[in-house]
Amino acid sequence: MLAPILCVVIALTACADAGAPEPSGAAAPGTPAAADAASSTVGSIPAGGSAPVSAKEVCAYLDGQLPTLKGIGSETGTMANLTVNLYSWYEKQGAVPTGRQIDDQTRQECPATRTKVLELAGMESFERL
Repeated sequence: MLAPILCVVIALTACADAGAPEPSGAAAPGTPAAADAASSTVGSIPAGGSAPVSAKEVCAYLDGQLPTLKGIGSETGTMANLTVNLYSWYEKQGAVPTGRQIDDQTRQECPATRTKVLELAGMESFERL
């Protein structure tokens, strides 16, 4: 289910970054691979019912991502990077919360980081992921 979404998102990201030459025609390592088209994947929680990640852990992760997100230079690229990396990080933790849950946790624990991440990605809420 994730593969078709990532294909669409990669195509959208490539269009948004059309000014950047790609030497081999393939995405370079570290290139963002998804955007808001992956919205259905971030909101899924595994059937195993794993405990959600704490707000403190989410905020620490997002704080660590800020330098990378700032360096991307486009809202579309930032959103794509955030979508793929945040989803992957949550998946490794065992449970992928909804965007609303991420919003609630980050509003309480790290509102300044939340605001900066969302501004860089051109979003008002994590529900857009």
